[in-house]
Amino acid sequence: MKIKAICLLFSFGLTLTSCANNPKSSEENQASTNKEADKYSMTGVMAVHDEVMPKMGQISMLIDKLKPFADNDPDSAYADAMKELQKSYKAMMDWMGNIGEVFTSEEILKGAPLSEDKKARLKLEAERIAEVKELMLKSIDEAKRLLEAPDAK
Repeated sequence: MKIKAICLLFSFGLTLTSCANNPKSSEENQASTNKEADKYSMTGVMAVHDEVMPKMGQISMLIDKLKPFADNDPDSAYADAMKELQKSYKAMMDWMGNIGEVFTSEEILKGAPLSEDKKARLKLEAERIAEVKELMLKSIDEAKRLLEAPDAK
């Protein structure tokens, strides 16, 4: 009898636990879906921009630090790193110019509704700014790595 009672309580506990986990799992799935949707919203796109835009000053500073090394040896890793930094800087400037040509300030800053064509374009811009972010971060990391090397001093 004791064993049946223990098994019954154990089964009941398992049932409650599994039922309690399902809504949480569903909430996690919903959060993941919302995060993905937000990635393609104007707010999500601008959040990526706002995250990496402050790094533009750092890119300029790193270009200045690499320039003497690149001028000394145009075929060096320093020159390559400087070119990647310049490429990432230009990519951000181009992206900002492009988005400003397609979307109005009300759409960008105030969340004005978008037409279906602009929603499709926004998805493309989300992918582009993600690429710009990756390029910027990678070029910054590489420049820092080179400048921190013992032979860079």
